[in-house]
Amino acid sequence: MSAETESKSTSTKKNKEPFFKRFVKNPLVISILACIVIVFIGFAWISSWLNSYTNHGIEIETPDLNGMTEKEGGEILALRGLTYEVIDSMYVNGMKPGAIVDQVPKAGAKVKEGRKIYVKIQAYSAKKVSLPEVREGSARQAENLLASVGLKVNNLEYVPSEQSGNVIEVKYHDQIILPNTKLIEGSAVTLVIGRGLSNEEVQVTSFRGLTLDRARNEAHEKDLNIGSINYDNGISDQDKDKAIVYKQTPVTGKTVPAGTRVDLYLTIDKTKMEEPEEIFKNDAVQDSVPDSDDGLWN
Repeated sequence: MSAETESKSTSTKKNKEPFFKRFVKNPLVISILACIVIVFIGFAWISSWLNSYTNHGIEIETPDLNGMTEKEGGEILALRGLTYEVIDSMYVNGMKPGAIVDQVPKAGAKVKEGRKIYVKIQAYSAKKVSLPEVREGSARQAENLLASVGLKVNNLEYVPSEQSGNVIEVKYHDQIILPNTKLIEGSAVTLVIGRGLSNEEVQVTSFRGLTLDRARNEAHEKDLNIGSINYDNGISDQDKDKAIVYKQTPVTGKTVPAGTRVDLYLTIDKTKMEEPEEIFKNDAVQDSVPDSDDGLWN
């Protein structure tokens, strides 16, 4: 058989091979398929790596660090795969130096492993502020000025004076203090208020439905003080800001000397607000009734 005949025979055999078989043997096709396989494997690996790196679908609940030392908080976070950073210090009455007083995100938030929790800690030395001059102004003006520098008014004390309604002195722990006295930020003082030269009396207002802060402001506006503060059993410190007054002593409507302390009872149980409020009734004043001798029922 001649070479030409053999070549034609080989060509004829190749042409008789199935198209798919000839297609996959094509070098260009093989290269394209190889690239597709490589891309697919690479995508699968990257996806797996990202899921592992970000803990896809896994969330950790942020613990409550309030009151813990920096070391204690750091250990709790480390056990959960979290880290922390101190971003500020502040002073809060009653907290021990170095204790955590605030955190971001808040307790209970869902975060990913490795997330950094930002905390604020109690300052190791209390910040002090100067007592401003509040004498001869009204109690309301004095409260606003004291609040602007970080001080609070705890009580109002009324004394006979020609300066009726004005602040005469400021007391701290029952001692008279002068302007520019250094006090720890957040301290509470007593304002001594003149009540004129007569024994002024005021009528007790209703504090029902008010929070403690609002009740205290209302009391000072009415020349009264807040006495004992009684929360229902089971109210947590976090819920105390939500609690409202449902009962008070002396009761609403009673006439008392200016500066009298009103004891408050607070709850978060709204059903207690359905009970009728106790109102003072003056037994000396009686309504006219039928068959009386006032001549109105003849």
